[in-house]
Amino acid sequence: GPLARTIRTKLDAALQPTHLQVLDESSRHGGPPGAETHFAVVVVSGHFAGLPPLQRHRLIHAALRAELAGPLHALAIVAKTPQQWENDPHVPPRPPCLGGSKHERHGD
Repeated sequence: GPLARTIRTKLDAALQPTHLQVLDESSRHGGPPGAETHFAVVVVSGHFAGLPPLQRHRLIHAALRAELAGPLHALAIVAKTPQQWENDPHVPPRPPCLGGSKHERHGD
């Protein structure tokens, strides 16, 4: 869909990845068909060399700032250097959706 294409374009431009997967997982989260609200990305980039995971995620979040402020509700990230990807191209499974919304308040 259009949001998936935007995510791909922005990550390509910002991080010049050697490997990029953009997966629309919205249907796993109970949204209406075509909602494009939940995504997972696998980004392999030399830009991540020497950076801890938090800094890698911040680079991805910065590239997708407008989308995260608007239509994109959730983003699962795997961010590896090319060497890490070559040594282990495994993408860990994501946990199932537990429902809910960022607009709901949950008690302790």
